[in-house]
Amino acid sequence: MSLEQDVALLRGVPTFRALAPEALRVLAVSAEQRKLAPGELLFRTGDKADGAYVVVSGRMEVYAESGGKRRAGCDVLPGGLIGETALILDRPRPATAAALDAAVVLRIPRATFLRMLESYPDAALEVRRAFAQRVESLLGSLDTVRDKLETPVLPPRRKR
Repeated sequence: MSLEQDVALLRGVPTFRALAPEALRVLAVSAEQRKLAPGELLFRTGDKADGAYVVVSGRMEVYAESGGKRRAGCDVLPGGLIGETALILDRPRPATAAALDAAVVLRIPRATFLRMLESYPDAALEVRRAFAQRVESLLGSLDTVRDKLETPVLPPRRKR
């Protein structure tokens, strides 16, 4: 892909949508392309996380693994961002990502992302807002789940 195609792809990613073209260009110049065969792992739960991935083509699956068991995951299509928290947090990967089809991803290194935020303070503010909105949405979803779990379920009434 050309630099301009990479910038256009990044512009379509919700986390990056509000970034100025110059900031997107910084990310695109440093992005590393990786090709994956069907079934190939991008990363595993517990791996060191030092960047995020934008899906260029193909389909990826992200799923949790615990105690040798695999839990339901989600598909990520072109334009989707995988591992976005790794852009700002130095924590192990909480999930596994694998290619469902032949896929191409762009790796955005954390160091590049943080340098870009330092160089473009307006971008940092916009990214902070985007993260805050997603965290707030997630917390709202967790509240809904908690409320459902706390609601007592009465056993069916017996007929007399």
